[in-house]
Amino acid sequence: MKIRYMLSELWIAFGFPIIVLGIIILVYYFSKKRMKKNVFFYKIFRYIKISSCIIFICFIIIEALIINYPKYNRNSDDYIIVLGAGLDNGGVPNLILRERLDIAIKCTKENLAQYIVLSGGQGTDESTSEAQAMSEYLQAKGIEKNKIILEDKSRDTNENLKYSKEKIEEFSNKSISDIKVKIVTTDFHAFRSSILAKKNGYKNFDNYSSTMPWYFVPSTYARESIAVIKSILFDK
Repeated sequence: MKIRYMLSELWIAFGFPIIVLGIIILVYYFSKKRMKKNVFFYKIFRYIKISSCIIFICFIIIEALIINYPKYNRNSDDYIIVLGAGLDNGGVPNLILRERLDIAIKCTKENLAQYIVLSGGQGTDESTSEAQAMSEYLQAKGIEKNKIILEDKSRDTNENLKYSKEKIEEFSNKSISDIKVKIVTTDFHAFRSSILAKKNGYKNFDNYSSTMPWYFVPSTYARESIAVIKSILFDK
């Protein structure tokens, strides 16, 4: 299973992009002379080159922000929110999600928060909600059930934070702006989760992130830059 994951992620990160880039270079090489003779196509190709340069610069800037965003804050907070990441075999936290849950356990043992909010709904291919599967994992590791709050409606990161806010406010009878929250996710995801936390009214929050196997890094960080733009423009 681990080898299959590794090969899949390496293909997404390196194999597929290299093939696409190779095709683009070949098309350019064999058609550039013809394009120069045709004013219309030459102008279009010029705009494509300029646009590609702008997109590349934006990609580099976003990646720098994702990489350099603070990810390991050890301040004491009132609540931990663990963001869902998917289940294996329909009902078991996957590798990335287990890493996040282990960080939540570590934070709890170090008294960095009193309560853990587990955020994640049930997918069409899952036999239970992510929140319930996470709860079972934590309880098996010795976390008391009365310290766990389930949020089992969300389908994405924005909804994770939106519905977790509702659960926390209901549980505490306080506004989210008056509550200190620690968001537990994976390192590549910390920057975007902070953007969405601010959009959802969180004022006093920080991040404590888990890491991931090296073979996940290229593809997840590359995809995350696109997700950041999507969250900025469309998530409310």
